[in-house]
Amino acid sequence: MDQRKRSSKRTKRFLAWLAGTLGPWLIRGLHVTWRVRRVGVEHFESRGKKGQRGVYAMWHQNVPAGSSVHRDSNLSVLVSSHRDGEIIARTIRRMGYGVVRGSSSRGGVRAMRQMLRQMNSDQGLVFTPDGPRGPRHSVAVGAIYLAAVTGRPLIATGFAAKRAWKLSSWDRMEFPKLFTQVVVAYSPPILVERAVMRDPEALEKVRLRFGAALHAAEERADHELANPSP
Repeated sequence: MDQRKRSSKRTKRFLAWLAGTLGPWLIRGLHVTWRVRRVGVEHFESRGKKGQRGVYAMWHQNVPAGSSVHRDSNLSVLVSSHRDGEIIARTIRRMGYGVVRGSSSRGGVRAMRQMLRQMNSDQGLVFTPDGPRGPRHSVAVGAIYLAAVTGRPLIATGFAAKRAWKLSSWDRMEFPKLFTQVVVAYSPPILVERAVMRDPEALEKVRLRFGAALHAAEERADHELANPSP
């Protein structure tokens, strides 16, 4: 490895450390100024047949807002095992979340097993189904699998901000700006039968329904932001 590559790796490690150290403080600082409204909270609080909390899903672009709004909600998050996921993992650990490293493309089975081992009925689980690298707003089946094998409800989450910074990254990650309005919307729970995982056609139907729920949650958040309910 030549000197330039070594220097690049050191720089990336430093940036990951810096983001993981300062990121939580920056996001918390922004959140203190937001005016947050949550709609469909009864869906967020849905439980499975055995009293388990939900499997929550949001688009990757909403990680900054989602990690701040839900930081005291006893959640564990599946974060990419790829190097790019290190920044997010460091940040959300410091915000009080549990973290499981893995993805649909790398370490996925191991991550799922780890989630199954460590979770309890009062702990919710969080996925970004289009992570770690997209395509943007695509839907991987990890959250569906976990809902199917555990009996937990699958709940889509959408976000909308009056004003936000939007990165030029693949996911168009969004950071709501200071003193802006933020709306969080939750979909009705989707219950997934275990048998779905053995039937490709049924699994595809659930995947499409799940994707539609994510889009609907975003649309509801946008609508409530523009037309707030009494």
